[in-house]
Amino acid sequence: MDKIGKPPTTDSDGPSGFTSFMGVGDSVPVYDTCTYAAETVLGASWNEELAYEMGKMVGNEGIIGNERGDKMPYSGWYAPAVNIHRSAFGGRNWEYYSEDGLLSGRLAAQVVKGCAEKGVYCTVKHFAVNEQETNRDTNGLITWFNEQALREIYIKPFEIAVKEGGTTAIMSSFNRLGTTWAGGSYALLTQVLREEWGFNGMVITDYALKNYMNADQMIRAGGDLSLAQGARTPDIDRKGADATTLAAMQKATKNILYTVANSNAMNLNIIGMRMPKWVRIMLIADAVVVVALAGWGAWAIISAKKKAAKKEENAAE
Repeated sequence: MDKIGKPPTTDSDGPSGFTSFMGVGDSVPVYDTCTYAAETVLGASWNEELAYEMGKMVGNEGIIGNERGDKMPYSGWYAPAVNIHRSAFGGRNWEYYSEDGLLSGRLAAQVVKGCAEKGVYCTVKHFAVNEQETNRDTNGLITWFNEQALREIYIKPFEIAVKEGGTTAIMSSFNRLGTTWAGGSYALLTQVLREEWGFNGMVITDYALKNYMNADQMIRAGGDLSLAQGARTPDIDRKGADATTLAAMQKATKNILYTVANSNAMNLNIIGMRMPKWVRIMLIADAVVVVALAGWGAWAIISAKKKAAKKEENAAE
């Protein structure tokens, strides 16, 4: 990415704010960020204006970024989460707004808008039907549904977040839709999300810990990134890849760059949050030259005055 000038980005997990920087360690002081009320509380308010203001506050924190560390902004946020309270015993109900798809979508759209106003892209998650925590990543929990339930309840919040919120990032889910992994479903990520809803941006997987989360399947389905660390990162051998794999990788790269280009990450170079090294070197060199010239000028003026004073003394004698 360095060859094309893509700035680095810092993405934090949510959904109660920038609260988890996975794998970054002490370089990002988490205590410098706020923890907001659970989505369930915001859902109980039915207050879209409040959701928008929360999004703006998170966005402001994104602009401030890692002030005590690397000075980088926080560009991406793995939130809001818009899965459904399918049961009162859901393991992560606190992360989700409601049992109602419409309410969840309207609130999420406002959070997305507020964040986007400040240059933070929201990775709306988990797409889709991630309504159960127990065994959700055990070889891909199989979920069954009919199309009416899927469209009216489970993917309705995502649709609203795309169409009304304008989100430029989505996180796919661990589970399977029928027998197909959600992160590798062409019907979900391309036919519905991109072609039907008009989504522009990147799709990242949930934490790619399992072998069934195949990277080649992902990019062909319309996914773009695998959320992983170190040796767990799924790999595609570009040397042995065929033309269709390379074309899918190029498309995925374009989607990632679109999301980043529309974020506060561009502030690094465009408005000088972090200037390129050559610019800093030139500014330092210019400053040295200015100081040297000023010093030389002062010395020349003082010397000229001394010579003039000496001539006057000689003339007086």
